[in-house]
Amino acid sequence: MSNWILYDDFVDLVRNYHHDAYSGLITGVSDRQHSFQIGFDQGNIVLLNYRIKKGLAALQLISQVERVKISEHANSDIHDSGTEVPDTSTILSRLTANTLDDITGKTDISDVPAMPETRGSSSRRLVDSGLKKIIETAAIHHFGPIGAMVCEEHLAHAQGDVRALMLKIAQDVGASEADTKAFFQMVSGS
Repeated sequence: MSNWILYDDFVDLVRNYHHDAYSGLITGVSDRQHSFQIGFDQGNIVLLNYRIKKGLAALQLISQVERVKISEHANSDIHDSGTEVPDTSTILSRLTANTLDDITGKTDISDVPAMPETRGSSSRRLVDSGLKKIIETAAIHHFGPIGAMVCEEHLAHAQGDVRALMLKIAQDVGASEADTKAFFQMVSGS
């Protein structure tokens, strides 16, 4: 099984399998620890399963994941699920419609709003509990449960540059540029 990859990279992978006329099965685990399968026959998607859901219902759930781990099973015998699968172009369009951005999801630091001025130097200052709560609330709001997990890790002994800390949190969750900006704006507006 691969390392975690972000949704945008997963969609690129599926597109590549289609364009490369791949035949076989890819299995995955979502960030919610749910398993799924996508079956290919000469690049055409012929099987979609997400837990017990199949076809269009599975596609809807797959298109909502944030991160996945993938394993590849080339030339696997794909068993007909008995459920109608949308055509490949519809599947790719649906997956692409939910991508965070078209390139990498990385944020240009110069585009991130500045944090509010605080008393004294922030280079050695501990982040107080009030600011931690604001950052965590904003992260959960914009990044979901993964935001809470990343905050738990980064905010335990947080000190120093709050802006750099928040950028690290956004990068670790794989946030899009728009989500990162909204995260910063929510914190700076508090």
